Amino acid sequence: MSKVVVSGVGMSPFGKFLDTSMKELGRVAVDAALADAGIGVRDVQAMFFSNALAGLITGQECIRGEVVGYPLGLAGIPIHNVENACASGGNALHLAWMAVASGMYDTVLALGVEKANHEDRQRTFSAYAAGMDVEAGFATGDGAGQERSPFVDRQARLAGMLFDERGVTMEGLARIASRSLESARLNPFAHRRFGASVEDVLASRVVVEPLTVLMSSPVSDGGAAVVVTSRPEAVASPRAVEILASRMATRPPQDQPDAPNAVEASAHAAFEQAGLGPEDMDLAEVHDASVAYELMAWTDVGLCRPGDEQKWAMEGVTEADGAMPVNRSGGLVGRGHALGASGLAQIHDVVQQLRGEAGELQLLDPRRAVVQIGGGVVDWLTAASSVHVLARG
Repeated sequence: MSKVVVSGVGMSPFGKFLDTSMKELGRVAVDAALADAGIGVRDVQAMFFSNALAGLITGQECIRGEVVGYPLGLAGIPIHNVENACASGGNALHLAWMAVASGMYDTVLALGVEKANHEDRQRTFSAYAAGMDVEAGFATGDGAGQERSPFVDRQARLAGMLFDERGVTMEGLARIASRSLESARLNPFAHRRFGASVEDVLASRVVVEPLTVLMSSPVSDGGAAVVVTSRPEAVASPRAVEILASRMATRPPQDQPDAPNAVEASAHAAFEQAGLGPEDMDLAEVHDASVAYELMAWTDVGLCRPGDEQKWAMEGVTEADGAMPVNRSGGLVGRGHALGASGLAQIHDVVQQLRGEAGELQLLDPRRAVVQIGGGVVDWLTAASSVHVLARG
């Protein structure tokens, strides 16, 4: 297979933008990514467009990538529309990597855009329910799908499991949320730029016991784009970031209850492909629609041993100066969660770190990173997960 690198990244700020269209969000991300890569629209041979909710929020059920790409000049080329709930952006990058690694193309674009906010908040929250099996969903409390995403109810139950089985405490969760929100304060693209102490997190409104509003990601609009290429001049560039591994997995079969879950399976496959292990990573970006999701990702990806989550939280292992910085960008809790764009926003932030271009968020000389994002729920477990391993130089 060809050596594949990321040569350009770009994104729009994440936030609540009721008067901004998907086309406008996409334009900001694409213009920035192409400029970063030093190429033009005509150099893009195919596009993989990720979006989760447009059909339910805006009514644009079909040809989403074609509609967003056309005014940007992205026309005439193959455009593949990708939908896999929160994992849509990671899925789009995986397909872009495969297209270039196979030799079919030498330069493609992965673009994710989400327009999740709507004047009718119930319309937004009910749309999130499409991320689970609508014929066999999971139990939720009153108000789920009307006053909040039903996934918050699942996150709350997972937090309870962490309390009962792993020894995690409310302070442990709050420390991780505070870490992400403090990072987001320094991220010019973040939805939540106000920062928050542990006390602020604990004192914020309870959404579903035990989770407070600052322990879960906000509903965000935004776009993110990544240029993937094998062109020799791009591969040789000192700013190139290589995709060492790209893997996806889905929920294990019903008759294999002890099989690895989607996150574990995708992480194992990615590390095997890269010839590296979790211990070789200098930073990680993982799925954190809530802090409960993040702590579970630590162990599922292999960064942290089960049972050590509370210790990691209290000792600052995932802080910027810790042994394994996680979600330095602010993660979904801080940067925001624009479903179809979030997986590519993770790549944007990790690429900046590996290039040494992350500004106030810059870590000390990182060389390798793992990026994970999951999406949807089938029979209680995460439906799909992507994992990418990236390296500089």
